[in-house]
Amino acid sequence: MGGQLVTRHCTNSKSKTIHGDAWVTAEVEARGGKTIRHFINGEEVMSYAEPQFDPTDKDAQKLIKDGKLPLEGGSLSLQAESHPIEFRKVEILKLKE
Repeated sequence: MGGQLVTRHCTNSKSKTIHGDAWVTAEVEARGGKTIRHFINGEEVMSYAEPQFDPTDKDAQKLIKDGKLPLEGGSLSLQAESHPIEFRKVEILKLKE
């Protein structure tokens, strides 16, 4: 992130806090092991490049194959860290190269 390797679990974004019961459009653009960009209501709030496993993390150690750290694929997860959340519509689109 910003040219630095970030290994902490939570990272701040540039997103505004959204109060109440408003629906929010969240988008993530993942380009393999190259770039990942997060958008809230059309505004980019976070981006990073060259994601990789943290070899010092016990959970990541189970996923590292042949010592390769770059993260080039995997699953998508939707979660809320501490508050109830509802999902109205979820779409996954395969992007062209």
